[in-house]
Amino acid sequence: MPVPQQLGRGDRMGRGPYEKSGIIEDTGLPPGKEVRERFDIFFPTEEVEDENGKWVTKPTASELDLEVKLWYLPFGTMNADPFLWHEFKQKVNISTTGK
Repeated sequence: MPVPQQLGRGDRMGRGPYEKSGIIEDTGLPPGKEVRERFDIFFPTEEVEDENGKWVTKPTASELDLEVKLWYLPFGTMNADPFLWHEFKQKVNISTTGK
């Protein structure tokens, strides 16, 4: 993680906004602390013509099998001794009845 040179002190901006500590996002994983992330996984869709002649976007399937794998990459590539840290599988569906 980069260390800001000004450490957020003073009114001088430095070489850019990354020099201020309030702008740097902490993306590290703290040890022993549970971290929750949110990801958007979209259902596959297609454009179809409804009974009024308008084109609408509808999902092609109402059920989706998700498989999430969390890998540890020591040097950022799969070539440098990676290992699978956690794997998660779940079946999700969207309601076709409206509730």
